[in-house]
Amino acid sequence: MKKILNIGVLAHVDAGKTTLTEQILFRSGIIEHAGSVDEGNTITDSLDIERRRGITVKSAAVSFMLDDMKINLIDTPGHADFISEVEHSLSVLDGVILVISAVEGVQAQTRVLMQTLKEHCIPTILFMNKIDRMGANYQNVYTMIRNLLDEHICEMSFVTEEGSATVRVDAADPDIDGWIETLSGANENLLHDYIQDIPITRERLLEELRSQTRQGKAYPLFAGSAAKGIGIEALLHALGEFFPANDTSELQHEPLSGLVFKVIKLPNGERNVYLRLFAGRIEARDEITVITQNGQTTMFKVKHLRALQQGKSMSVELIDAGDIAILITDELKVGDVIGTASDKMKLVHFQKPPIQVQVSAKNSAEDHQLHTALSNLTEEDPFLQYIRDTHTKEHIIHIFGIVQQEILLETIQHQYGIEAVFSAPQVICIEKPLHVGEAVEYMEECPFYATVGLRVEPGERGSGLLYRLEVELGSLPLSFQKAIKDTVMEVLQEGLHGWSVTDIVVTLTHTGYASPVSTAKDFRSLTPLVLMAALSQAGTEVYEPVNTIQFILPESSLSKVLSKLAVLEGTYQEPIFYNKAVHVHGTLPVRTTDLLKAEVHSLTSGKGMLSVKPGGYVKVHSNLPVNKRRLVNPLNRGEYMLYLNKIM
Repeated sequence: MKKILNIGVLAHVDAGKTTLTEQILFRSGIIEHAGSVDEGNTITDSLDIERRRGITVKSAAVSFMLDDMKINLIDTPGHADFISEVEHSLSVLDGVILVISAVEGVQAQTRVLMQTLKEHCIPTILFMNKIDRMGANYQNVYTMIRNLLDEHICEMSFVTEEGSATVRVDAADPDIDGWIETLSGANENLLHDYIQDIPITRERLLEELRSQTRQGKAYPLFAGSAAKGIGIEALLHALGEFFPANDTSELQHEPLSGLVFKVIKLPNGERNVYLRLFAGRIEARDEITVITQNGQTTMFKVKHLRALQQGKSMSVELIDAGDIAILITDELKVGDVIGTASDKMKLVHFQKPPIQVQVSAKNSAEDHQLHTALSNLTEEDPFLQYIRDTHTKEHIIHIFGIVQQEILLETIQHQYGIEAVFSAPQVICIEKPLHVGEAVEYMEECPFYATVGLRVEPGERGSGLLYRLEVELGSLPLSFQKAIKDTVMEVLQEGLHGWSVTDIVVTLTHTGYASPVSTAKDFRSLTPLVLMAALSQAGTEVYEPVNTIQFILPESSLSKVLSKLAVLEGTYQEPIFYNKAVHVHGTLPVRTTDLLKAEVHSLTSGKGMLSVKPGGYVKVHSNLPVNKRRLVNPLNRGEYMLYLNKIM
């Protein structure tokens, strides 16, 4: 019987996450010496840029053995701008170690990460790090954890002389440290025995903690120092105790099910695709089914198969259920499902980056190399969403924030040798159709050998673009059908106000052609006229991206904060007074969020904490933002026809 565990390490920036990863690998025998972030010699921060900045940008996976259990450990970024990397990893993890600094305590990103873990019921162990550092205060941070993260905390460590070189960490006493009170709330039998003063053994409490942790209902809290190796052995022992391992002997007989969660393109051009296998098994030369993110089903031939083994990537003939496979291929993308979807998959919704910037090379001769660099980087992180405008030749990327932009700029320079410059960031809005609109143009009445009729109507929220046929598929040659569909998708990148149109259903209602004179170009030229006429009849509404915010502040700062939220066009719910602080939940436009971040300290006299997460889109009611169009607007028929005459 083979057991496999896939775990992640998460934390706010600078809580010591990568240092902890190094200690785990050192203690498990993978490396001879634990690397240091300060010295830039860590195994998981393999990119030069990560070593220079001392932060993790790309998640790295490495495996080790713990007794008879194989553990795949995925180190992930801590900065909010790389939330897409974190979410990729969360979708395939069996458990997470959440690192919290004993000096800085719970920080804004810690709360965002913990909330995500709780929403998806991912088993989580908390590790209070830096217990030896000056300023460490175990009891204060423990109180912060209970107040700001979750009350269902079971202390696993007893700490003395924290904040000094003589700090000591011993095993906690369940009776003294209140395990019964914490665990009995979710177990009626335990609560009954507790109330009736029936003796409860430590073994029973430990088994209950195991059960509730695996269900995401309770959270063991360990303490230590990753830099000094204090508390690491107890943490390692806890992995098999509190996280649900995968039994390959049971899972390998189930239908094949896997999920692509990561892509890395190596300097030699090799593209490594990381796949978590939830059930079944994969063998070299297998032909397997792939379901892409847009729902299409294709077949894939496994030509090269690698596995994580004792800190290295090794060629293998077989990957068992529960393990991580590395496929060498240009075909698969993040989010692709292998075989069939499984209820074991924790499918996390990926938010799209709300900001766009234009990238250009200082040396115009390097424009093609810049295109190659951005294309490669987009393969690794598909939510970067790189677009090269076929008409203006502009390079446009979508990002989450300024830190991600800075990292990208450095990566382009150091990895590809290109000096690039970014334009000022622009918030990306979207459009949605308001009503139903229809239009049709017949070849007898227009300058094209084509007839096209289209109807547009609002789609369901989050449905994107749905393209349907109301005509027989055989009414047009397939090349003409494809020309219409492709053009519809291209034209809807710029709606009535210049923004991409989504949550729309487009139906092809009329077709016609004249054989043999009609060409696909006729349909590509006519479709924009018809589609924009239908969209103009339907009308569109503009939606802007917002962030959800959670603000914790002293009561004395409440009026100033609420006034500032109103000025910045935010919304908020009724404030909640809890533990001598005020909790304010609300939303804030992405375009004003940085203004609030910059004033948190002054608004709250340094005592406030602001957590920010992507929050979708809300309708703009006044002063509709207009995006500069890259293409000629087909609604201006004369200008559009002149444009066509120039390119024909």
